[in-house]
Amino acid sequence: MIRITERGIMMLQQERFQIIKDEVRRQSAVTVHDLAIMMNVSESTVRRDISSLDDAGEIKKVFGGAVAIDKTTDKGIIARESGMAEKSMLFVDEKRAIGRYAASLIEDDDFIFIDAGTTTGFLIENLENRKATYVTNGMRHAIRLSELGFKSYILAGQAKYLTEAIAGTLACESMRRYGFTKSFIGTNGIDIKKGLTTPDIEEAMVKEEAVRRSAEAYILTDSSKFGAVSSVSFADIGNVTIITDKCPDKKYEKKAKIIAAAE
Repeated sequence: MIRITERGIMMLQQERFQIIKDEVRRQSAVTVHDLAIMMNVSESTVRRDISSLDDAGEIKKVFGGAVAIDKTTDKGIIARESGMAEKSMLFVDEKRAIGRYAASLIEDDDFIFIDAGTTTGFLIENLENRKATYVTNGMRHAIRLSELGFKSYILAGQAKYLTEAIAGTLACESMRRYGFTKSFIGTNGIDIKKGLTTPDIEEAMVKEEAVRRSAEAYILTDSSKFGAVSSVSFADIGNVTIITDKCPDKKYEKKAKIIAAAE
């Protein structure tokens, strides 16, 4: 059922709710602007609809739009890997602060590994040191490093559409010729017992190899990842330095070196 307004044909609220849920399910992330155009309603109407669906636990409201809610198993393990479009809408200010701090750690003649991901993307946007060499498994990262004029290389291996990462056995083999002074790696979960985790086994292999081959391994992550657990462990939290916006619980500081970049 529809009704006529000064903007033309307008759907009823429940119809809009269903469209929003369907688009979030299909794309993992949607913007207020795109939904407003799709449904021929105002952006303020879409924001109200998203807030209602967020309150109902159907979707997750983020700045400028909505994303799908992480799916967990009955044991509390996050089984779904989010796409880059979805991740790029989350914790933007926190990731920017983390990336800025991480970039300040890079020194002349460093040989750096940069993991695929949105938080490491903010590291790249803050890079200034052109005397360092950069290796990445991020497809978009490799393009951006080249655009900015940095000396950079990309790993060989399996290309992952969802996360825009190069991963798997071949990526690990191509990494084994390198020894990194510093690596900057993303994670989906941080747990004292389970360590650092991610949903994808091929990407976990690359992260584990990067930690192993680095003099200093830094994990770049917003604070929402503390307490989360994904399917595959790739490092113990005591073997890395975690750069985050804030540490949500002092118990983590007893097990790992944590730098709060936004505090």
